[in-house]
Formats: sequence, structure tokens, C-alpha cells
Amino acid sequence: MNYLAARELKKSPEDVLREAFSGLIAPDAPVSAVFADSSHEAAIGVAGLPYRLPAIRELLSLPGMAALLPPAGSGASALLTLGRGSEGLSLHVRGADLEIREAAVPAAAAWEALRLLDEAAGWAGSLNKDGEHILDLRSPLPGPHFGVNLLLGNRIGFDHALQTTPKSVVDRLGGGSFRSHAATQVLATRWDMRQEENGFPANRQFYLLEDGEQIFYSAEPGDARIESAVCTHSQNMTVIRYRTRCGLEITRTLFILPQRAGEPLATEVQRIDIANHGETSRRLRLVYTGMFGSAAPNALFEDVLYSNVIMQGGVLRNEDGAVVAVSPDYYPQAGRTDLRFHSMVVHGPNGPELPREYSVSYNEFVGTGSLHRPSGALRLSSVLNRKGPGFFAVAAPLEIAAGATVAVDQLTGLVSEKAGGVWSDDALKDEVAALLARFASPETAEAALEEARGFVREYGQFLQLASGSEPLDAYVNRNLPFQVLYQTFVSRSFCQTQKGYREIGFREIQDLYASMYYFVGMGRRDLVRSLLKEWTGMVFEFGYAYHNFFWVGKEPGKWSDDALWLIQAVYRYVMLTGDIEFLEEPCGIAGTSRQRPVFETLQAIITYSGRISVGRHGLPLLDYADWNDCLKLDSTCINGPDKEARYRRQLEAGGTFGDPLESDYSESVMNAFLLKLAVDELAELAEKKGSGAYAAELADFGAELRERIQKHAWKEDFYARVLFNRYPDGEYAYLGAAGDGLSADPDHDGSYFLNSFSWSVLSGCADEEQIKIMLDTLDRRLWTPYGLKLVSSVALGRVSSHTASDEYFPGDRENGGVFKHACMMAAAAMFKGAKEVQDPALAARLGQSGHWLMDRVFPFRTMDDPFAVCGNPRFCTQYNNSETGENIGPMLSGTSTWLTLSLMAALGLEYKADGLALDPVLADTDTELSYTLRLEGAAYHIRIVKPEGFRRVKDDTAVLTMDGKPLENGRIPLLADGGLHEVELKFEAAGR
Repeated sequence: MNYLAARELKKSPEDVLREAFSGLIAPDAPVSAVFADSSHEAAIGVAGLPYRLPAIRELLSLPGMAALLPPAGSGASALLTLGRGSEGLSLHVRGADLEIREAAVPAAAAWEALRLLDEAAGWAGSLNKDGEHILDLRSPLPGPHFGVNLLLGNRIGFDHALQTTPKSVVDRLGGGSFRSHAATQVLATRWDMRQEENGFPANRQFYLLEDGEQIFYSAEPGDARIESAVCTHSQNMTVIRYRTRCGLEITRTLFILPQRAGEPLATEVQRIDIANHGETSRRLRLVYTGMFGSAAPNALFEDVLYSNVIMQGGVLRNEDGAVVAVSPDYYPQAGRTDLRFHSMVVHGPNGPELPREYSVSYNEFVGTGSLHRPSGALRLSSVLNRKGPGFFAVAAPLEIAAGATVAVDQLTGLVSEKAGGVWSDDALKDEVAALLARFASPETAEAALEEARGFVREYGQFLQLASGSEPLDAYVNRNLPFQVLYQTFVSRSFCQTQKGYREIGFREIQDLYASMYYFVGMGRRDLVRSLLKEWTGMVFEFGYAYHNFFWVGKEPGKWSDDALWLIQAVYRYVMLTGDIEFLEEPCGIAGTSRQRPVFETLQAIITYSGRISVGRHGLPLLDYADWNDCLKLDSTCINGPDKEARYRRQLEAGGTFGDPLESDYSESVMNAFLLKLAVDELAELAEKKGSGAYAAELADFGAELRERIQKHAWKEDFYARVLFNRYPDGEYAYLGAAGDGLSADPDHDGSYFLNSFSWSVLSGCADEEQIKIMLDTLDRRLWTPYGLKLVSSVALGRVSSHTASDEYFPGDRENGGVFKHACMMAAAAMFKGAKEVQDPALAARLGQSGHWLMDRVFPFRTMDDPFAVCGNPRFCTQYNNSETGENIGPMLSGTSTWLTLSLMAALGLEYKADGLALDPVLADTDTELSYTLRLEGAAYHIRIVKPEGFRRVKDDTAVLTMDGKPLENGRIPLLADGGLHEVELKFEAAGR
């Protein structure tokens, strides 16, 4: 016997098929193959495809084709080829005797197979000029993220928008789940191992019945009675359309309702339009289903019974007994201030009508059938069960005249005390009544959808690109800004394959780095201010921060990078707006009821991270981990409060405030870079606000810090990632770079971490020679065709018993995977370096590398080879496997944020105190590129013209004009006249 695991299998079925039929398959032709049996000695496949597709698996589902193929165990391989034979399809079989024979393909089987293969090129759908993804519901999907959309509510201007903004994930069948504030689920997720099922399968689905027979189910597009079924995922909206063979056209439109005063905190709308294209009137029955989230979701890990018995069915009725809403009743007090509900409004010929039947029992509804064919759909019992789960179904009759259309609004939501108003026992009645009063008009859904879509369109106007590439322009102008907007309000744990309850992390303030430009461009600097204040209020008096928070902060001072990200955010905001007064804004101090100015909070962060929480080399401590969570290297590290208490004891024993904490903990070189950047930016802010003495103090400290970094962290071919202090014999002195003794690859004597390159450049610590050396090292150790690895093969187990890299196979995630968030930090660093270094050849290399990295990350590239690289063609995922290129989730990540920042750097957008510096690093092949920039006071149409090849402003080869007049100082003035100004940057054709 022998045991074989996936990564040990060195040959693929495609390889076996190519070897068996080498004369029939062109070397570069795509092949779809599976092994013929478990011996892996023979294969079955199809050649002649437009690109890599799972075509053979679909063909094997056709009985006529499956019957033609040799049986398992026969040792025979089979190849189907397109474009040969009288029917356009031929079959060759290579028997155990190694002879190849052509087999006859019956006409019926060939016709069925060719029809399927003709459609194969469109299985991944298409992206249109508006960045919408159009999918046939009956085609196979490349992966779990591929056919997914994201929906976002809008509570801007209402209390706690950061944590209360509703959000949804929607798959191409309308499935998925829905959350209101923080991690509170309105429509339940599904706790299982299948990535494809984010939500409970009943969510957002419905049935149509006629004359006692089920004629339609929304989650069954392959039903023979359905003629076509197409999903269009757009920005903040999904539309699904079906045509039935009996003459119905069914359109589902899903979106989240923008907030209105007096209405529920979160409401998701599904407008169902049913058009009767037949010649006779139709009397139908519509049954709609869903599953409400649990009030105690953590109990689902271990006590499902508890989750059921703490709830009972509930219904809100009007005076004549009609169903205003079904709403479960939870017993624990914590569940009584988040009230889930579902309402249905049928817009009939006599005005709005409510259902008169409901069910709150999944078992009763499904009965002896299945969810696709429930036995209880003909009549709902209207019985209120005394325990859960939170399943619901509501039903209503529909009469649709020939040629007419009936609209039905499904409203699923949550009423909560977190909305910020006065909470009372009548909140559910009052807010649902207000909602239904507005939705009494059939036009309400269309108007609300336009409001939701209009906000997203306006938000995206900050940057509108005209590059000449339709896929790139659609992505940059529509899908990229929406993902950044979505992530600004949503914990990273919420998307198709992340079903947990991770809270908003402090370091996720990075999303605001990008979204603030869009918000300010639409006149919402007040929102940016409020979000910055919310994060600032999570910093303790001593200078450390909560690692994450939903209403209440958690894990204070445990991750050492958290608070340092805040200074970059405030700096970007002040440079963007000139709002220096924000630094004096009173803000809460975490763990207290007191306040202090924002500037004092930033000062405390510098003191803590730069003076106190530092190691023997004077660099910030690593603590539990820094930005890279795989670096859990100090098992005895302590959190912020414990560190503060220990430090105060140290002072009582005779120390001076500002002395380093005495410890042998490890130091984070990345944090040292973050600290250096924070020191430089806070010095500039201090100068602007008139604190010259403090600015000078910071300048001196920044120079001192850079000297420490150069002395202790540069290791000849790379910057180290971590410095160790706990090995008195020097067994391990550092992690990252040559000679660290921690490479898992016996052919190399060091491990390498991408962020050591990126942040050494972004912080201004790396000199030009070091950048050259590190680029060579990146090419040798971290380069893959799919991007740069986060880390080379590293044996962290030698210095720690538990690191995230230990959790993954090589090539996945933190163990040598392509971490696209980090790749975009690297791209931003490359563009910065390309503008600043003296050597033009090095500058060109940096610029080319930055554009190459961005091109690896653009999600629309997925459409070039969708069934091999998977992912989502509209939204960035976080990782690629570095061996296969497959996109791996989650979708929500810093990738889109840092892609936006890298793109802005490439386009040359840099805000300075005296205006906008236009300093682009375009791709070598670009000769002309335009974009429109909408700022707070004016808009600018910017046109950049250059010859082929690398060009940059530093080499004095460009002329900058605005409205036809030269700008001698190289700055675009930030005007407030509300006009549109024409800006041109023209590089000379001659050499430098």
C-alpha cells in the first residue's frame, strides 16, 4: 500500500493525456482532463478549447457521452477533439496495448456535447463597460468567490456609521447572508465547510405555484421549465432575470435600503417583478423564505439546542390579522434589543396587500420533501413554534393579467437600540410601520435603489480614469472604489468564505487611507473626521491601542503595529484638507471617560512605540505580532496594560519616564519603519500647527532612529524582519536576510520578508544602493509569475511553537503565498522609489516592477483564465497560491486599499501644503493617459502625454500647464471655485 496526498502527486491528468495523444494535441493547446481511474495511469479529456475549462467534467454528466468512454480499470485513455470528423467532434481511444483508435460518436451524443462545448467559452460570463459581471446561472463556476457581489447600506449622518452600516454578500442565485451593526446577522450564515454557501440555503429564495403545482424555484435555474436565467452583479445591486417556457419573466433586484429617520437600522430589499407575457391571466402563489440569524451565534459552535430554545416564533399583525412582519422573539435580554423581521408587500391592482399566511418551522415547511421541493408550500400553517431555528416563510396570492406585471417587495431587516434613538418596547411596531407606509407605493423601491446607486456613483467621482483600456477604466472608475467604500465600514471577516465574527481591527484604518479622498471629494470631510475620531478614541493614555473593537475594545496593546497606523491616517487627512484644527479636536481616551486633543494622542503613540516599548536595539517591540500575524515569536509577551503596570514598577524602582522597558523581547523592524514614517509625518504636522520645538525634537529622533535601523537591521542583502534578544549565545540574532539560520530551504542561508523591502522604502530608510540590492534579492527569492511572495520558505518553528505560517502548506497564505495586500504596499514603495532615486536605470526598473505588480492584482485579469485562477473578476481577493496562481480568499482585505494608493502614486497624485504635486510614473508603453479628479473645491481634467519608455518629472523633461498657462512651481493650485480646470503634463520627446 502507498499513501498519496495532493501535493505529492507530480503528474496531472492533463500531462497523462498529452503524453498518450501527443500527435493530436498541440503543445500550447488548452486541455481539460480527469484521470480515468484511481491508478492515475490513464486519462480522459477534451482538447480544442478556447482556454482552460472544466469541460470534461461537464461532458461526463451527459449520459450519452459517458457511455462512450472506456470504463475505469481498463487502462485505456480517451480524447475528445473539436473540429474533426463530420460532426465536428471526434473520439480517440488509446487502449492498454498503446494503440490509438478512432471511435464513432453517435449523432445525438455529438450534438449534445457540441452544444455544451459551444457554450463553454461563456461559462465565466462577461464584464461590460460599466464593470458589471453578467453570468448565466446554469453554467459551472470557477470558484466560490467568482459569482459573488457585495451590497452596502448607507448610515452616513446617523449615529456610529462605522459600526452600524448594514452589509450583505450575495451570490448569483441571490443566496448569502446579511448583517446589520457590527457582526449581527439578520439573515443567517451557514456554519459548514462549504465555501460556496455563505448563507443558509433558504435565504432570499422563493417559489411560484400554480394550480397546486410548483412551477418555479429561484435557486433552481436548471429546471427544464426555465428557458433562461441570468445574473448581473453591479455596484451595490444584483439583478437576476429568468424567463420560463410558460411565458413568465421574473426579475429579482437586491439592494440595501439607505437609512431614513424613524425606520429600521438595517433593511435589505428584494424587489420581485413578475411579468406575464402569455395570452391569458395567471393565478399564482408566491412563497418567500429565509433564515434569521441567531442571537447567540457563538453557541452554534457547541450547543445548537441552546440556540433554538432561547427563541420562539413571533408575528406582528395589523388590525385585520394580516402579516405585517414575522419576527422571532429571543428570551435573553441581549437578544431583545436587536429585533429581526421580514415583511412582504404585494403591489396588487387594489393597492398594497400583506400576506395572510406564514410558517416559522423549517421541518414543517420542508416536510417529506426538500428545500427545492417542499411539501408544505401549498399552505402555511400560521402556527407560532415555541423554539427555533429562525426560519420563516410567508405566502400570498398573485393575479397577473395577460401582458401585465406585478411587483412584490420583500423587506428583511433589524430594529436595534444601536440606531441611537430612544429605545422602547414599541420600536419594532413603530419602525416597521414607518417602513411599510413608505413602501405602500410601488415606486418606493425604484427611488430607494436610485438613491443607493447614486451615492456610489457620486463617491466614485473622485477619480475617473480614461486610459484607453475599457476593462481597466471600468474597474478603476466603478468596482475598485466600491470595494474600498465597502471595506471602510465592514470587518474583514465578512464576505463569501469568511463566516466568523472578526471585529473591526485597528490596523483596518488603512482602508480610510484610500476612502478619505473619495469622501472629501464629495464634500464629506465631516465623515472622515468622525471616523478618525472613533479610531483615535481606541488609543489608551499610555499610547497603545485596542487591537479590535465592536462597541467595546479588545486585546489592548497586544499587536504592536496598531496605533502607528493612526498617524499616517491623520497625516493624509490634514494634507488633503488643510484641516490643521483637527489636531486640537477633543477625543476620547480608551479605558477612561476623559478626553484629550488628537495631537496629544499622536504624541503618546510616538512616546510609547519609540521610547518605552522598545528593545535592546532601540526598535519597537514585536509583542504578540505586528502587521504580519505569522510572527507570533515571543510566547511570554505581555499586553499593553500589563506592560504599563510593569513599566510603572520599573519607574518606582528608580527609572526615568522615557527609558525603555526592560525586557528580552524581540523587536519588529517593520514597526521601526512604521515608527520612522510616523515620526516624520508628525513632525510635519507639528510644524504646521506651530509646535516648532516639538517638530525639531521629532526630527532629531527620526535621524537617531534611522541610524539604529541602519546599524542593526541592514544585513548585507536585505533588511531583517525581526531582531531577537532572548538568545544569550547568539544562536538566532535576527529573522530575515542572509545568515539568519531560519531558511527552510537547504539551498539558501536566509529567509526574506517582502515588507522589509516595502517599508524600508516607504519610510525613507533604505538608501539607493540598498534598494538595488533588495530588488535583486526579491527577484531571486520572492518572485513568482503571480506576484511576490510575502515570505520565502522559513522555518519559524525553530524560534516559536505557534506561528500562522505553520498552519498552511507551502505556497498558501503566510507560508510562501502571494499576499496581495503586501504586494500593493511593495508597488507603492516602488513608485515612491522610482520618483526619488538618482539613478535613472534604477528608477525605470522600480517603475516597471510596480506596474507589473499592479497588473498581477487587477481582478478583471481573472477573465483571461477564469477556471485556473478563480477569484472574483470585480473585487480583489487577499491571496494567490504562489505555485498555481489560484486566487484564495478572503475578498475583503487591504489589497484594494493599497491598490488604490499605488494607482494614485503611479498617476502622480501627491498632496502637498502648497498644492497638488503631479509626479506620475506611467507604464513604459503608455503615451497618453487622462483622468478627471474631483476635489473638495474644484475638478481637474488631467492629461499626461509622453513618449514610449520611462519618463519622470525629476529629470526635468516635462512641462506642466493649467488652463493653458504654465505652472512654474510644479504645483497644481487647489482652488475652491467649483470649476473644471484643464491640466496637461507633457514630457519632451527627446532623451533626458
